[in-house]
Formats: sequence, structure tokens, C-alpha cells
Amino acid sequence: MTIKFNYKDKIVLAHMGFPDRSARKEYKENSKEVCALSSKKDYIDIIELDIRKSADGVLYCYHGNLFEYHFLLKLPFTLSSLKHYRQIDTLEEVLNVIDENKSIFLDIKDTGITNEDILKHLKAMNFEEVILGNKSVRYLDRFTNMPNNFVKILNCNIFCNFYNLDRLKEKKFKYFEAVSPLQVNSKTLKKVEEAGLIFRMSGIGFLSKDSYWRKINKYGIKHVSSDFI
Repeated sequence: MTIKFNYKDKIVLAHMGFPDRSARKEYKENSKEVCALSSKKDYIDIIELDIRKSADGVLYCYHGNLFEYHFLLKLPFTLSSLKHYRQIDTLEEVLNVIDENKSIFLDIKDTGITNEDILKHLKAMNFEEVILGNKSVRYLDRFTNMPNNFVKILNCNIFCNFYNLDRLKEKKFKYFEAVSPLQVNSKTLKKVEEAGLIFRMSGIGFLSKDSYWRKINKYGIKHVSSDFI
């Protein structure tokens, strides 16, 4: 069976800033260079940035490998150290290369980041939409009195089916992101639609382009990731 890979009619998110799978070979994740490239791609609608906070209080963009993600980056590092050893770019540096007609998804990896930290960087900018994400709904509840173009995303976990989606909608949650193929089913999609949220599907957990797009096509999902482009 031939799988259709038509992303031209989709809302495409540049995961970690990458516009497609091949860009991972040439560019560093969350870098100025890759985000500038994604910003020039007509089919890219949203650019995702993984953001953290240095020991001296500067927001920077970096996801890191498994060891860095779960262990190393939990230690306090100054910005100068991070730039020297990890060649990271600050959030300010990255935002300056992204066109404001794009939306951005700030996937917050450090719960030390505050409402004020975000607004300090974005109050003078007018992106189409600013999506705030974190695996903790309780943490995202701290972000209140934000501008109208700021919304939140529910990054699903094992408890996602127990959340009151109607209540989350009232708290400016707009998106429900499935991070596992098991979360993509008719029952969940119907629940999300009834709550007035938008269902999007990351590429996490999928072993191939075929398996990812088979799910996309089966359920008519419009919001997709660049992982399999």
C-alpha cells in the first residue's frame, strides 16, 4: 500500500528547529542557523525551541542528548560555559532570526523559567502565536495574564486521559500533543475535539515515515512534525 506524504496542506512544526530530517545532518539543533533556515521555508508554520536557563539567569535554546537532558543539564552552568562547551545560542539570538509571521513553540525544559523571563524576551515581538509547553500542567499554570497571542499546549503523559480538557481550555490551553502512537485513536481525538482543543502529533515513538504518515492519514490529523519530512 502506497503511503501519501503530503505535508503541503498541513500545519508543520519544525521540531528542535529542523525543517526536515536531512537538516539534522548539517545543522545544530535549536541553533540560529537552523531556525533561520526554517523561517525561510513556506511550509513551516511553527518553530519549536527547547529553552533552558543558565546559572546566571540567561535563557538559551538546547535540548541535548539523553545524558544531557536527564542528568548533565540539571547542574548549574553559566552562559559562557554553555557557549564554550555546548555552542548554544541564547533565546534572544534565536528569536532575532525568526520571521514574526511564524508561530513559535517554547518547550520549557527548566522550571526555573518564570512568566517574567518569557515576557522580557517577547513583549516587543509580535509572532503569529506563542505556544508555551512543558510536561507539567501545574507548572504551566504559573503563566497567567499573558498577551492574547500566547497559548499553552498539553504535552501528553500517562495521566493525560484524566485531565479535564474543558478546564484546561479555560486556562488558555489550545493544543493537545500526542507523544506516543498509542495516544492516537478515535476516542482521544473525539475527546479533544469536543473540548475545543486542537490535536497535534509529534514524531516521537514512530519507527518509520510510513508508520507516522499512516496515522496522520487515517485520522486526518492536520498538525504534524517535521521529523518525517
